Amino acid sequence: MTSPSFVVRPATTADAEGIANILAAGFAVDPPLVWIIPDSSDRARLSSAFFRPFVDLVLAGGRGYVNEAMTAATLWLDIDVSENSEDGGDLREQLIDGVGSEYAKRFFVLDEMFSARHPTHESHAYLVFIGVVPELQGRGIGTHFLTEQLSGLDEAGRSAYLEASSERNTALYARQGFAPFGEPVALPDGPSLQPMWRQPSHVSPGSGEFA
Repeated sequence: MTSPSFVVRPATTADAEGIANILAAGFAVDPPLVWIIPDSSDRARLSSAFFRPFVDLVLAGGRGYVNEAMTAATLWLDIDVSENSEDGGDLREQLIDGVGSEYAKRFFVLDEMFSARHPTHESHAYLVFIGVVPELQGRGIGTHFLTEQLSGLDEAGRSAYLEASSERNTALYARQGFAPFGEPVALPDGPSLQPMWRQPSHVSPGSGEFA
């Protein structure tokens, strides 16, 4: 019988709170989140509220996935470079409400730097977040999520993009076919993140989307 940790399904709005909690736990010591919310007690208290607007955004217009055990999640957005992106005002207001203006402003700095580097040459799937609860990290669950979802992108002939938050993650994504996309994004007095791009391993005729 397959472990519930490895049974992946599309997320629904009923999963939103659970996904925010998964990401809060999984990113508790991740360098960018530590940079955004440096106070450890505030980070423990506010992280779920930080992630919730992104969860709601993706579940409304992108693609979220969870495992049956609700211990891992991924959030993807389909980026169409021919369309103008929204201004993100609602998300900004929600972040300010959720974590306060001081921490929200730190995220806005990161977001502006990410936006300046985001690829515009080709429509693609954007991996916003992938998270696994700490006690199950290192067991291949995140890799299983990626392998399954990248297979769908390959079938659709669709490229993918992400920002890797550490050298370890950069190496993990490289094993999945991602390659560095320009120089790292260096946060002010903070960590660097490596933009990465992945071409599909083969191109099939179809909708250009993945399930």
